[in-house]
Amino acid sequence: GYGSGEGQFILPVALALDSLDRLYITDEYNHRITVFTGSGEFLHQFGVFGSAPGELNGPSGIAIDSNDNIFVADQHNHRIQKFDSKGKYVYGWGGFGSDVAQLNMPWGMALDTEDNVYVADWRHARIQKYDSEGNYITFFGSTGDGQGKLNRPSGVAIDNAGNVYVSDWSNHRVQIFDMHGTFLLNHRGEATPSKWAQE
Repeated sequence: GYGSGEGQFILPVALALDSLDRLYITDEYNHRITVFTGSGEFLHQFGVFGSAPGELNGPSGIAIDSNDNIFVADQHNHRIQKFDSKGKYVYGWGGFGSDVAQLNMPWGMALDTEDNVYVADWRHARIQKYDSEGNYITFFGSTGDGQGKLNRPSGVAIDNAGNVYVSDWSNHRVQIFDMHGTFLLNHRGEATPSKWAQE
């Protein structure tokens, strides 16, 4: 329910399941991660407001690797933080800036089958790719509305072939790239009247 007590939320943003079907949910307002069993039983929570290592400021995206380590997009600290399965801080990377590997409001994130980390870098209109240790690999995307261009990318997902799906928020579409960041195609939503509007 609504609130700041155990198991409560004010602004839940994203969620992920680990190998034991434990559910991890980011709470942007309460600056923490809340963990439940697959049946919805509260287990624990971690994170407090701040900018020191392990502290959070508006956590948004979350992803879990093959060893149940937890990666969190620490939105307003402009970084990615890694925690173990118990919520203990491991390390972080990023930082505010426009150079490669730096971030400006990271939002959604996902991991591929090799545990590489893909981050939707919201204000830079790009997807950044790092290895599981936080070492920068590459990025793709730039501001615009043409093919392969992005405008406020908000979410990212990876299929088993390594293709990258990006929710291109301000362009109102989903774009698909290959594992190297080459544009493949896009999907645009089509607005149609609901059955209630038609009546």
